[in-house]
Amino acid sequence: MSKMSRIVELGWEKIHPKYFDSVEGAEKHMQERSLKEDENYKIPKRIYHTKVESKDMFGCQMVLFNDVEDSERLVIYLHGGIYVNEITRPHISFCDKLAEKVNACVYAPIYPLAPNHTCEETYEILEKLYRHLLTMDKPIIIMGDSAGGGLAVAFCEYLAANELAQPESLIGISPWIDITMSGDYSDVEFDPIGGIDALREMGKAWAGDLDLKDYRVSPLFGDITELPKTTLFVGTHETLYPDIQKFYKMLTDSGIDAELNVGEGMNHVYPIYPLVPESKEAFNHIVDVILSQD
Repeated sequence: MSKMSRIVELGWEKIHPKYFDSVEGAEKHMQERSLKEDENYKIPKRIYHTKVESKDMFGCQMVLFNDVEDSERLVIYLHGGIYVNEITRPHISFCDKLAEKVNACVYAPIYPLAPNHTCEETYEILEKLYRHLLTMDKPIIIMGDSAGGGLAVAFCEYLAANELAQPESLIGISPWIDITMSGDYSDVEFDPIGGIDALREMGKAWAGDLDLKDYRVSPLFGDITELPKTTLFVGTHETLYPDIQKFYKMLTDSGIDAELNVGEGMNHVYPIYPLVPESKEAFNHIVDVILSQD
């Protein structure tokens, strides 16, 4: 754990959101988010490395990075945020940088979030987007962080269940793969992702009428036998660390080409934050993974 990563961790402790601490806090936060959820997302103003634009595709706002004719591959990036919070500036910067480094057109759906919406609406959008990308005859990578990472895994299970081709690669950055939060988290150190009860409450809102162990919301309980090459990242200070360790073992036991990258002493979704050396190493490895699929 680098000195800079420890400084970032201390900063997280100071700004730790109160809605992470309890069911009541989660409910209050969701009520506040419901007032803003359906507003159009405005791309932050800054100098980007690629062409960044917003389009309406399949009834969903989509942020596109490097949408040019000579892009060599396609990436679907699903942002995290406990299925309640909107995409953030670090996500935008990460996608922009990734699009440049691997010469990909990156699609970041501003997908419908809880509590106003449930996961089933998002699956309809993702399936339409994916079928569209299949017609382009370019390698496809599906990836995401946190809740978006869980969604990325679940969507690949969904593709298998619906007899659709798998992407070239699946990349999960601290994927939230079990919204029941039924694992053993007793050994986990402080993690600003939040308390177990609050996470479970927001997961319930996203699941809607689905059982919390339905693979579409908790891919840990789904059929993993058809998943593509899978690369996972997790920090040892994460609440989700035990679940991701378990998932990785399930993958390797099933004969899936899988890799687990563990950031010692690192916090949730550390690869998307550029301030620490460990995130740079993780980003460079993600680039290598994607380029190695050629």
